[in-house]
Amino acid sequence: MNLSLEKLQANIITDAKKGFPILLSGAIVFFLFSFLPLIFSMETVYLIWIFGLGAIFPLGILLSKLFGVNIMATGNPLGVLGGIIAAPQAFFIPVFIIVYMNIPEYLPFTIGLLGGSHFLPYMWIYKSKAYLFVTLGVCLSSLILGGFFVDQAFTLVPAAIFLIYGIAVLLILRELKIEQK
Repeated sequence: MNLSLEKLQANIITDAKKGFPILLSGAIVFFLFSFLPLIFSMETVYLIWIFGLGAIFPLGILLSKLFGVNIMATGNPLGVLGGIIAAPQAFFIPVFIIVYMNIPEYLPFTIGLLGGSHFLPYMWIYKSKAYLFVTLGVCLSSLILGGFFVDQAFTLVPAAIFLIYGIAVLLILRELKIEQK
């Protein structure tokens, strides 16, 4: 049975709840990242940033299970498209490694800009202005805080991303509530 694009979008919005568990997971990880410079040497913080980002997706899957959300939505072609959109982030890893090897102070700038930009297509998939907020908020805060306040970037950038993701989760939950009416 062929479903219309509108129906596919409605289904994925309902099943995946606009992907809010992934953003919630990211908020948790970046909240923790903002305290890393207080606990570890900067050499360790750099490495935690590169490898710790890998915790976001599995934690998002765990949270989706806890909330009863079908984040994978593989039966929906738009779910497959969402996975295709997310997958190129794997190609960012060599960029992060090169930044780490040459100018590690710019990891928050680089990770924020590249990671934040990948959320824009979800605005269309989920019919959600929250993803435009995420993209613009994360990219601009990473550009400004990570580019101009380099000495504090490992605290300021993750704190900003935590706030942006957290606000976006609230916006998405509000969108879902409005759409249920």
